[in-house]
Amino acid sequence: MEINYGLAGLGTIAKTHLLGLRNLPLLNVPVGFSVNLKALYSTHPAENLEIAKSCGFSEVVDSMEKLVQMEDLDVVDICTPNFLHCQQASLAAQAGKHIYCEKPLANNSDEAKLMTQEAQKANIINQVAFVMRFNPAVAAAHAAIKQGVIGRPYAFRGELLHSSYLTAEKTMTWRLEKDKSGGGALADLGIHLIDLVRFLLGEIQSVSCVTDTILKQRKTSQGELRQVNVDDWASLSLQVEGSIRGTIEASRLAVGNDANRMWIYGDKGSLFIDLDHDPYSPTFYDEKGQRIYPDPKLLANDPFYERIAKLYPNPKLSQGFMVDTHLTSLLWFLSSVAEGKTLDHTPTFEEGHGAQLVLDAAYQSSLQNGAIICVNL
Repeated sequence: MEINYGLAGLGTIAKTHLLGLRNLPLLNVPVGFSVNLKALYSTHPAENLEIAKSCGFSEVVDSMEKLVQMEDLDVVDICTPNFLHCQQASLAAQAGKHIYCEKPLANNSDEAKLMTQEAQKANIINQVAFVMRFNPAVAAAHAAIKQGVIGRPYAFRGELLHSSYLTAEKTMTWRLEKDKSGGGALADLGIHLIDLVRFLLGEIQSVSCVTDTILKQRKTSQGELRQVNVDDWASLSLQVEGSIRGTIEASRLAVGNDANRMWIYGDKGSLFIDLDHDPYSPTFYDEKGQRIYPDPKLLANDPFYERIAKLYPNPKLSQGFMVDTHLTSLLWFLSSVAEGKTLDHTPTFEEGHGAQLVLDAAYQSSLQNGAIICVNL
């Protein structure tokens, strides 16, 4: 089966997607489809025509309407700034195209709800790029928690720390304007941790959040000084169903400490996920603090883990964590399209809306100096 693929945008994350998809035939990944790079939508089509053609796209268009109106186009991959997601996804859904959308799903939960409704009305396959759940280490943790390897989880700590925004020379972009991004480090990075908590542990019931903006002004590419109105750093305390409590931290300023990790503590042991250092397996400990190795059959018999282990490129063919992770998430989506059904544990737009409700509650809490805000899922 051939899937005709359309891409909206050609920024860094779109290029990350293309790095994986273009090399798919070389990765020995067992999928029952091929991907035809059918069309690219770009606001600068003439400027991007050469690179688009060299990537394999047969057409380049200058509007989202032209992209989604192509009769033989099967899927649309939305890699544009956050404030455009709602309008573009709605157009794609109304045209009957299956949609893969970068995170966060929208600028706020109202937009996310509308996108969810449009996708459900059109009965299309839809997925948000909550890519962290598509690492074998996360899939293994998911299986192990279900099987009671660490007992009943009661606490967790997650960190997603980047560092490139500390330099004052970094210029203003749409990511630093709240009306275009929906938020800063929390919306950009913390949303991944929110998804992991919900995926691994359950629904988030309440949140207390504090944020800070360290560099409050930045220059535009033209040298004009502008105010930054999004967060550089955020810390959340969460209450999860089943009396599970924990914290997550997201930062764009963690110089010397870039990290993507999560600890989960249970009454019979604990597990540690460190995606920067080992995306293939978590580390497990028993109640005495001794490292343990769960029975491989627990994982092999888990359908989600089994599929992720096959889709995720093996270390000898790795293109790096970012490309491998995004590619596996895309392959999950494309597998749903090929099979004509949404695979179990897909982060659909509905789940994206749920994560957005947590994000909205967190920002509301931050405005109230960390007050506890209930999440109305």
